[in-house]
Amino acid sequence: MKRAVLLLAPLLLTLCSTLAMAEPLAPFSAKYRIYVNKIPTPITATLTLEPAGDDRYHMLFLARSWLLDNKEESWFHWNNCQPRTQRYVHEFNGFGKHRYHHTDFNWAKHTVISRSEDGTESFPFPADALDELSMLLRARCVFATGDKEYDATSVYGDDIRHHHFVVIDRETIDTPMGELDTLVVEKKRDKDNDSNRRTLFWVAPKVGYMVVKARHIESALLHGELNMTEYSGPEPD
Repeated sequence: MKRAVLLLAPLLLTLCSTLAMAEPLAPFSAKYRIYVNKIPTPITATLTLEPAGDDRYHMLFLARSWLLDNKEESWFHWNNCQPRTQRYVHEFNGFGKHRYHHTDFNWAKHTVISRSEDGTESFPFPADALDELSMLLRARCVFATGDKEYDATSVYGDDIRHHHFVVIDRETIDTPMGELDTLVVEKKRDKDNDSNRRTLFWVAPKVGYMVVKARHIESALLHGELNMTEYSGPEPD
């Protein structure tokens, strides 16, 4: 259960957006319930987006229960479908562990300073890099053109990570907003990795490609699922 929860909950963040193509972002708030092997857990999650002044936005993800507290925050600018991260924070407390990453992006020098329980790192980052929380805010812009694949680069701690997502299907599912048509998006992994592991997202185009469901399959015996239970924001188109 622990591994499924830790793997699934942060992945929710990467596809959540209620955007307009080149307009200001619309604030939203969503709540989710996490299941492991179809059994409900005490862990609930919330995701919010709100203006932060000076043409900035603040995105916050919280997952909490008596088992753990997981918080991720991103402060970023938005310009023509391109989020530009200023600061990213990840704090995790649970299972007897406390882990954190506080990362500041210096776009003038294209360097980041990342502080964690292991110390402080400073290193250059690619021009297209984002943080783990806002890295796919551009997804709406990509998928709205009809493209079926999307690549992204993120900075997490002292790592530069590369991600590849593919639209593999369409499905109509029940949501707090009623039945919605969704794209089923899979996070692809290197062929050298365990082929049994899969991560899937159901994103709804009519509400800004918001994630309404996510599933991580760790093995034939262990899988986690995340389902939206409440939503407040722009209504379906």
